[in-house]
Amino acid sequence: MSYSNLLSGFFGAIIGGFVTIFLYWHNRYTSAKRALINRLTILRHDVWWNCKDSDIFKKWDESLEEIWVLYNSLMDVFPLWRRRKLQRAWEEYKGINKEVMKKLEGEVFDSKMAPKSKNDFLQKISNILSLLE
Repeated sequence: MSYSNLLSGFFGAIIGGFVTIFLYWHNRYTSAKRALINRLTILRHDVWWNCKDSDIFKKWDESLEEIWVLYNSLMDVFPLWRRRKLQRAWEEYKGINKEVMKKLEGEVFDSKMAPKSKNDFLQKISNILSLLE
Protein backbone atom coordinates (compact mmCIF):
# COMPACT_ATOMS: atom_id res chain seq x y z
CA MET A 1 0.00 0.00 0.00
CA SER A 2 1.44 3.34 -1.01
CA TYR A 3 0.87 6.86 0.20
CA SER A 4 -0.90 7.80 -3.02
CA ASN A 5 -3.53 5.11 -2.36
CA LEU A 6 -4.02 6.34 1.21
CA LEU A 7 -4.21 9.96 0.07
CA SER A 8 -6.66 9.09 -2.68
CA GLY A 9 -8.86 7.16 -0.23
CA PHE A 10 -8.73 10.01 2.28
CA PHE A 11 -9.76 12.65 -0.28
CA GLY A 12 -12.46 10.36 -1.63
CA ALA A 13 -13.89 9.94 1.88
CA ILE A 14 -13.82 13.72 2.48
CA ILE A 15 -15.53 14.46 -0.85
CA GLY A 16 -18.07 11.69 -0.24
CA GLY A 17 -18.83 13.13 3.20
CA PHE A 18 -19.44 16.61 1.77
CA VAL A 19 -21.65 15.23 -1.00
CA THR A 20 -23.67 13.24 1.54
CA ILE A 21 -24.16 16.29 3.77
CA PHE A 22 -25.18 18.42 0.78
CA LEU A 23 -27.67 15.83 -0.46
CA TYR A 24 -29.18 15.49 3.01
CA TRP A 25 -29.56 19.27 3.35
CA HIS A 26 -31.00 19.62 -0.16
CA ASN A 27 -33.52 16.84 0.47
CA ARG A 28 -34.75 18.50 3.68
CA TYR A 29 -34.79 21.93 2.03
CA THR A 30 -36.76 20.73 -0.99
CA SER A 31 -39.32 18.77 1.02
CA ALA A 32 -39.90 21.63 3.51
CA LYS A 33 -40.19 24.16 0.70
CA ARG A 34 -42.59 21.98 -1.31
CA ALA A 35 -44.75 21.32 1.77
CA LEU A 36 -45.13 25.06 2.43
CA ILE A 37 -45.75 25.88 -1.24
CA ASN A 38 -48.37 23.11 -1.53
CA ARG A 39 -50.21 24.23 1.61
CA LEU A 40 -50.20 27.90 0.57
CA THR A 41 -51.39 27.03 -2.94
CA ILE A 42 -54.29 25.00 -1.55
CA LEU A 43 -55.10 27.81 0.89
CA ARG A 44 -55.02 30.42 -1.89
CA HIS A 45 -57.38 28.30 -3.98
CA ASP A 46 -59.70 27.78 -1.02
CA VAL A 47 -59.76 31.48 -0.16
CA TRP A 48 -60.34 32.49 -3.75
CA TRP A 49 -63.27 30.14 -4.37
CA ASN A 50 -64.83 29.38 -1.00
CA CYS A 51 -64.33 32.39 1.28
CA LYS A 52 -66.41 35.49 1.70
CA ASP A 53 -65.04 38.67 3.23
CA SER A 54 -66.89 37.84 6.45
CA ASP A 55 -65.06 34.47 6.74
CA ILE A 56 -61.54 35.79 6.15
CA PHE A 57 -60.54 36.10 9.81
CA LYS A 58 -61.71 32.57 10.60
CA LYS A 59 -59.85 31.08 7.61
CA TRP A 60 -56.68 33.09 8.34
CA ASP A 61 -56.70 32.16 12.02
CA GLU A 62 -57.15 28.45 11.20
CA SER A 63 -54.29 28.56 8.71
CA LEU A 64 -51.77 30.15 11.09
CA GLU A 65 -51.01 27.06 13.16
CA GLU A 66 -50.42 24.72 10.23
CA ILE A 67 -48.45 27.21 8.18
CA TRP A 68 -46.40 28.25 11.21
CA VAL A 69 -45.14 24.68 11.63
CA LEU A 70 -44.25 24.48 7.92
CA TYR A 71 -42.55 27.91 8.07
CA ASN A 72 -40.41 26.86 11.05
CA SER A 73 -39.34 23.63 9.37
CA LEU A 74 -38.32 25.60 6.28
CA MET A 75 -36.44 28.21 8.31
CA ASP A 76 -34.31 25.41 9.81
CA VAL A 77 -32.84 24.62 6.39
CA PHE A 78 -33.36 27.85 4.43
CA PRO A 79 -30.14 29.42 3.11
CA LEU A 80 -28.79 32.03 5.49
CA TRP A 81 -28.76 34.83 2.91
CA ARG A 82 -32.51 34.38 2.18
CA ARG A 83 -33.87 33.94 5.70
CA ARG A 84 -34.47 37.64 6.32
CA LYS A 85 -36.74 37.94 3.26
CA LEU A 86 -38.73 34.88 4.31
CA GLN A 87 -39.01 36.20 7.85
CA ARG A 88 -40.35 39.55 6.57
CA ALA A 89 -42.89 37.80 4.33
CA TRP A 90 -43.99 35.64 7.26
CA GLU A 91 -44.34 38.67 9.54
CA GLU A 92 -46.46 40.33 6.89
CA TYR A 93 -48.63 37.22 6.56
CA LYS A 94 -49.00 36.97 10.31
CA GLY A 95 -49.73 40.69 10.52
CA ILE A 96 -47.19 41.69 13.12
CA ASN A 97 -47.72 45.30 14.12
CA LYS A 98 -44.25 46.60 14.93
CA GLU A 99 -45.52 49.85 16.50
CA VAL A 100 -47.72 47.99 18.98
CA MET A 101 -44.87 45.60 19.77
CA LYS A 102 -42.54 48.53 20.58
CA LYS A 103 -45.10 50.18 22.90
CA LEU A 104 -45.89 46.95 24.73
CA GLU A 105 -42.34 45.62 24.85
CA GLY A 106 -42.02 42.90 27.46
CA GLU A 107 -45.77 42.65 28.01
CA VAL A 108 -46.94 41.00 24.80
CA PHE A 109 -45.32 38.00 23.17
CA ASP A 110 -47.09 38.35 19.85
CA SER A 111 -49.24 40.80 17.96
CA LYS A 112 -51.36 39.59 15.07
CA MET A 113 -53.37 41.69 12.65
CA ALA A 114 -55.76 39.77 10.45
CA PRO A 115 -56.18 40.58 6.77
CA LYS A 116 -58.79 43.24 6.14
CA SER A 117 -60.28 41.71 3.01
CA LYS A 118 -60.15 38.72 0.72
CA ASN A 119 -57.76 40.53 -1.64
CA ASP A 120 -55.47 41.45 1.26
CA PHE A 121 -55.36 37.80 2.36
CA LEU A 122 -54.63 36.62 -1.18
CA GLN A 123 -51.85 39.22 -1.47
CA LYS A 124 -50.23 37.99 1.76
CA ILE A 125 -50.31 34.40 0.50
CA SER A 126 -48.92 35.43 -2.90
CA ASN A 127 -46.03 37.35 -1.30
CA ILE A 128 -44.77 34.21 0.42
CA LEU A 129 -45.34 32.06 -2.66
CA SER A 130 -43.43 34.48 -4.91
CA LEU A 131 -40.49 34.35 -2.54
CA LEU A 132 -40.44 30.55 -2.55
CA GLU A 133 -40.96 29.89 -6.25
